[in-house]
Amino acid sequence: MATLAIPVNFRTPFALGIPEILENIFEHCHEQDNRRNNVLVCKTWLEPCLNVIWRESYDLTNLVRLLGPTMTHGLVMEFVQTNRPLNWDRFSFYARRVRKIYQEGQDAQSYPKNALEFIFAHIAYQRPSNILELCPNLKVLEWCGDTGYHMTNPSILFMSSSLERYILNENKPPPIKLAFVLRAVADRCPNLKHVKLCLQQQPDPSYMDIIQGFIQSVKVLHSVDLPPFADMTPIISTLRDYQPHLRELRIQGCHTVDDRVDKACITSLALPSPCSNSLASLTLIDIVAPYTLVTELIENGLPLLQQAFVTSDFRKVETPSAVKRLMESLAKGCPRINYVSLSYDYYRYTPLPPSSYTVSVDHIRPLLKCTKMQNFTFKYPFPLTLDDQSAEEIASSWPEILQLQLCHHPVDEADGNSNNSFTLRALLSFARHCPRITDLSLLFDTESNTCPTLADIQTLPTPFFSKLRILNVGSSNICERDRHQVAQTLSHILPAPALLQFHDDGSEEGMDNGDEDEDDSLPLGTVGWRSVVHMISYVRWMDKRTKPEQRDLQSRNQELEAENARLRAQIQSLYASGIIS
Repeated sequence: MATLAIPVNFRTPFALGIPEILENIFEHCHEQDNRRNNVLVCKTWLEPCLNVIWRESYDLTNLVRLLGPTMTHGLVMEFVQTNRPLNWDRFSFYARRVRKIYQEGQDAQSYPKNALEFIFAHIAYQRPSNILELCPNLKVLEWCGDTGYHMTNPSILFMSSSLERYILNENKPPPIKLAFVLRAVADRCPNLKHVKLCLQQQPDPSYMDIIQGFIQSVKVLHSVDLPPFADMTPIISTLRDYQPHLRELRIQGCHTVDDRVDKACITSLALPSPCSNSLASLTLIDIVAPYTLVTELIENGLPLLQQAFVTSDFRKVETPSAVKRLMESLAKGCPRINYVSLSYDYYRYTPLPPSSYTVSVDHIRPLLKCTKMQNFTFKYPFPLTLDDQSAEEIASSWPEILQLQLCHHPVDEADGNSNNSFTLRALLSFARHCPRITDLSLLFDTESNTCPTLADIQTLPTPFFSKLRILNVGSSNICERDRHQVAQTLSHILPAPALLQFHDDGSEEGMDNGDEDEDDSLPLGTVGWRSVVHMISYVRWMDKRTKPEQRDLQSRNQELEAENARLRAQIQSLYASGIIS
């Protein structure tokens, strides 16, 4: 009778006995039941699988229940048997595996708002002297909601010497609470490297001194994410003096319940005069501020900067001259720059632009000197005047580009001048010069008489666009008479895995397998590009069907040409021998 018993001579493969490999495998078992089953396989699998199961904790009650059974009544969570000692051995066995704790806001929790306060006070008083840290190997602590400012609060209890990343997300805490929490972080976490303080809304001015004191107390920070203040120069000065090894600086925008009434926050960012050691180690900045202020910061000296993310924070639109000056400062002061993203918040731009507020290739040209550019995103609220010649200049200047996004959505979308002047011929430039590009976003003029011919496409070096996965045409208009020619062209230029995306009622969607029926309620451009996607699929299907016949015809043609050449050679030899005169 057949059984499921494992043969006596069965041996586990050597690779499945290495803990690191097992943890990597178990991480891909997304179903919790599968992970729990793996624990029961053998002792070799036990430790790696438990490490994966307990690596991230999103519910503190799971950790609390390791100490003993609990119950919740009213606003209090407590242990069922309060007269018994807590099971600290069991808790330590699992808690040492926790690497990340994420505590959601109280509104998202399944238990009452203050339910944890009582039970964690009990845990704090009952903790043995030999257990100094609840989770001794914790690396990331992300706390959302009320932090409390007493030592028995879990946000304090879980701080450990191993902590490397601390994230606080709270809605305008009292200054005394913020000072207490940050003081605890600085004292309890000597290995802290990354800090994010998301305090929401307009930050209290009294936070400035608290944050400065915190920056001074932490030994070495590699990245900070800070709330915005009207005058950021004191914090920048403190970072310069106390954190010379800082690599990443992020300054968030200021948000309210209604972003449309939000006002620009930062009015001063750079130090009054350039300093030789001013944040010289920065490799990344992500700042919500006017372009002019960011330009001044860069001109102070950021020689190692590689990535720059700048979001305009003014209701007043950035002028083309401000755009050009920012490009010039990046090109001149940051020789290693390879990632630039310039954007804006739609809701902060209420006035319509003057006709002169358009950006051309002349404003972007200074940055074209950075030949190592890999990612460039430029979202300007008003028209860009770029053409096929601009595409050739950009593509030839950035041969290593991976992502290029010039597919902006102007504020005044009804403006007929909102589209770029790129035609589909611009794709030839990127296919020719940018072999590594994966994501290309442009606005096109799709008139059929501007499409490249098959002969033009055949002149490209093969393979071209081998890594392209997304072509985003945004809100490009397309007429019904041009759909077939555009589909024919794109079917020969785009690789099969690439998705054609377009702007659809405020969202960009990949339309590789949409509904073929046209909806009259959709914008005309949406209907047109949907048709193009289905036409591309049909053209490729037809090409596959006709290719065998074409190969047969080509083969027969080659045979006839070879026979013709043989007969000509035979006739010439007869003429040469005099047999035929």
